[in-house]
Amino acid sequence: MKLPCFLFLMLLTAAALMAQSPIKETFAYSRETLPGIPGRTGGPGTAENPFPPTYFIYIVIKKGTPISQASVSLRGKPYAATVRKRESPVVAEHDTSVPTEKKDTLVEKTSDDVYQIEIGQPKAADCHDPEQTELGHRNEVVVSVKSGHAKWHSAAEKIVPLKPAAAM
Repeated sequence: MKLPCFLFLMLLTAAALMAQSPIKETFAYSRETLPGIPGRTGGPGTAENPFPPTYFIYIVIKKGTPISQASVSLRGKPYAATVRKRESPVVAEHDTSVPTEKKDTLVEKTSDDVYQIEIGQPKAADCHDPEQTELGHRNEVVVSVKSGHAKWHSAAEKIVPLKPAAAM
């Protein structure tokens, strides 16, 4: 009687471990571009600013986990996405207008794999995925990735603004 119970428990534990997401962290940043036309009142996030913000979204995932597809929901709007593997640490210029030695660290050094999620074209919402929908209500960014037949979601509660760039 003990052996069948033990085997059943081991089977449940193995299934739970296989279903566990390999995504460890999600980071989301944005950089506004300020128009350089004198007399314009359009600052970051205003209707008069003709430049859309640039988004930098990264996931840290268990080393060796291949990713075949990605999508992202940004402030509730779904987009197709592509992934690009990056070396860690991931750094960016602190001020793109005035080159200095100062850098912002977007992803710390890690032994795991780091992928940049590059936002593509808008797409129809996936109403069939309740987990993604629920995460989208509580977070500004939701990343969905596929690896083989498995699909995992990860989220960033807030998008961290970086120092704005000046249009040239």
